[in-house]
Amino acid sequence: MNKFDITSEQIQLVVTEFYSRIRSDQELGPIFNAAIGTSAADWRAHEAKIASFWRNAAGLDRSYSGNPMLVHVKNSKVQPEHFSRWLRIFRDTAEDILPDGAAHGLADLADRIGQSLAMGIGQFRERHGNAPNLRSS
Repeated sequence: MNKFDITSEQIQLVVTEFYSRIRSDQELGPIFNAAIGTSAADWRAHEAKIASFWRNAAGLDRSYSGNPMLVHVKNSKVQPEHFSRWLRIFRDTAEDILPDGAAHGLADLADRIGQSLAMGIGQFRERHGNAPNLRSS
């Protein structure tokens, strides 16, 4: 069941434009490029996965499989303070592309998720001192 009025196509538009903006952001761009890569194929794969995440979060489908907290915790370059900038770019993108109801619904959902990730990363690193090594032995 949808949590607000949005389509899969609208989510894809937001994801594509959002990552275009992220890649050109002086602060976040280098972090994302290091984590994802710089080729068009790397970004298409990432955008497909993240669009699946947002469709799942919005209640459109259940195609996403992954653990966003784990992914962000294990990347030591991602800091809790990055999320406020990430969320501002995401909200601006949604508001520029979507009708008001969909923009606010998606951006509000992103705020809750982003704040949770930032808090979780901060708490984990306080307890453990740094990001874990999650590679298999």
